[in-house]
Amino acid sequence: MTISIEDIMKLTKSSAHAAMAMTYLARQSELGLVQARQVAAQLGIPTDSALKILQALARHGLIRSQLGRAGGYQLESQPDDISLLQIVEAIDGPIHAQIPLHDTCEQLTGCMGILKTAFEETTRIIRAELNRTTLSCLVNEHHHQALQAS
Repeated sequence: MTISIEDIMKLTKSSAHAAMAMTYLARQSELGLVQARQVAAQLGIPTDSALKILQALARHGLIRSQLGRAGGYQLESQPDDISLLQIVEAIDGPIHAQIPLHDTCEQLTGCMGILKTAFEETTRIIRAELNRTTLSCLVNEHHHQALQAS
């Protein structure tokens, strides 16, 4: 049996889309409000899916929304002040390790403490790295990749 990071940490495609949406909003910040359909087109996802992601980000105070014909979304803070951890947790909830085994398995009871400690340490490291990575890092990396491609 292979255990992936998604199995352990419960990260989803939606949190990746949220990070890309936030990167797009950061790049468009000088233009003002961005409509959900523009974000959807940029991400290549349905507008309904983009709306769900944008609404979750707004509920968590990462972006602001303005209703109406001229409405849209924009960052609530500067890209340096928004971490990837905030974005991921706005979509997927708190990141924590889950051991994909049952505590009642008598044969493994002795190693459960070791596994739990290892998973908790892995969670701490991942959370620290996601917290250290800001939206500015994502924007600058995207800009760097775009320059290399041209």
